[in-house]
Amino acid sequence: MNHEIMFGVPLFRYHLDSAEIKKIAEEKFTLSQGFPIDETPGGWDCTVKSDFDNSQANLYTKYYDGVMKQFGKDVGLESGTAMMHESWLNYYVKGMNQEEHDHLPSFYSGVHYIKYDPRVHEAVHFLNPLFQIYSCTYSLTSKICRGEDALNAHPFSRQFIIPDVKEGDVIIFPSFLRHRVNKSETDVPRITCSFNINTIKGSTRRVFSQ
Repeated sequence: MNHEIMFGVPLFRYHLDSAEIKKIAEEKFTLSQGFPIDETPGGWDCTVKSDFDNSQANLYTKYYDGVMKQFGKDVGLESGTAMMHESWLNYYVKGMNQEEHDHLPSFYSGVHYIKYDPRVHEAVHFLNPLFQIYSCTYSLTSKICRGEDALNAHPFSRQFIIPDVKEGDVIIFPSFLRHRVNKSETDVPRITCSFNINTIKGSTRRVFSQ
């Protein structure tokens, strides 16, 4: 078969061991043990606990200045720094999940794995944006749409990809890429900080700050 990949979906990887933000996240999680964190939007069809309703306060951006500076260089900015527009914490314990979604109209989005044990936790599932096309093109059976079999399908026709991550890893991806977090099977907390990169403060333009 003669083929080539014309456009790929980028995934940027960084690492940030931020003891301060981890302490803040764990304290907030501990304080919420006896009652729901009430900042998860009502429109979300999931059970994750989040402080998303306060995301535009951008309480956590100061911890990511170094990552944003490097990311700006990695996407080709000769001057200036990528700007994190909003940020929020997500808390998962047994039975909690995040439904499939995207972060449009943001430009790029990211996840920092603040508390994460790969032995009991699972990373985000990125959905193949061209799956419907390839599922008609290649000889697929229904089995690839279920569980681990989907990971072993033809590279073009994989339904989803789960990146390898460890605690402290930061991944950044295009905001249009749909993704989900499967239901947690452990009582060990999984805590992440999610963020969007899309505006200059005071503007609705999806650009980078200078």
